[in-house]
Amino acid sequence: MLPEITGARQRLALARLTTGLAILNTLWHLPPGDALVDEWSRKEEGQDGRPSGRLSAEQYEALRRLAFVSTAAWTLGAESKALKFAANASFAAVQRHVAQFDQRAWNYNSNLNVYLLLLSLTDSRGSLAEAVGEGADDGTGDGADGGGPSPDVATAVLLAMRLYYGCLYFQSGLSKVLLSGPAWADGRTLRGSWAELGNRAGKWLSRRPMTVAAAASAATLAFELLFPAAQIALRKHPRAVGLSSVAFHASIKATMGISFWHHAVHALPLFVLDPGAERHTARLLRPFRKR
Repeated sequence: MLPEITGARQRLALARLTTGLAILNTLWHLPPGDALVDEWSRKEEGQDGRPSGRLSAEQYEALRRLAFVSTAAWTLGAESKALKFAANASFAAVQRHVAQFDQRAWNYNSNLNVYLLLLSLTDSRGSLAEAVGEGADDGTGDGADGGGPSPDVATAVLLAMRLYYGCLYFQSGLSKVLLSGPAWADGRTLRGSWAELGNRAGKWLSRRPMTVAAAASAATLAFELLFPAAQIALRKHPRAVGLSSVAFHASIKATMGISFWHHAVHALPLFVLDPGAERHTARLLRPFRKR
């Protein structure tokens, strides 16, 4: 049996809201179907017909609208299996279509698909269930007996999300080692990135002695490779784990303007926020749920 995590249900409800809003923001800012089709037409000029499996502009826009509406309803507490299937399937189809635009970035924000799927495996509404008379949370820590997932299920899903969060860092660190070897930590790659991609602070750092870039590179590699182990070692201090992630991404944003917001924002519900914040959030959303 998994060790029960206090407030697991509340954290899942906060993660549901975070994931839903991140998906809606992604869908809202995606390029229109006509723009993608026009760009592909320029790249594939001379080829016969549309590649097999690629959506038309109309199909893409229809799926994009379906993904937006179904994800919005799920975020606000709708819990039917059909709606969750529609949200997962339509968002996955939209992501696949956009990924074909640049195969090198196919996994850029696929973490949202994984979180949506994991949260769809159980009732992750938390206090929002009370809006329809299915109280899932009595505010004491893990919910009432009459609704929501069991403590074991909630703990399992939360641990899966935390593990996946850490694996994204480990994957990034491992790719650096496999592609560049330990030499990645000598600072040259990071110094070049500061010079080429950096904002004012990054360009200033690129002109500092190489030891500065080497120290930052070594720290980055250690952070990414050791993050999953740190989750275990600091399992009784999840806030420290989450805050280290927030600080890591804040430093990247401050030097290169790259946020990876769709990943970093999940540190808040999974590690940082107090589970008690879930009831206050549900209270704000409940009027929208009743409409």
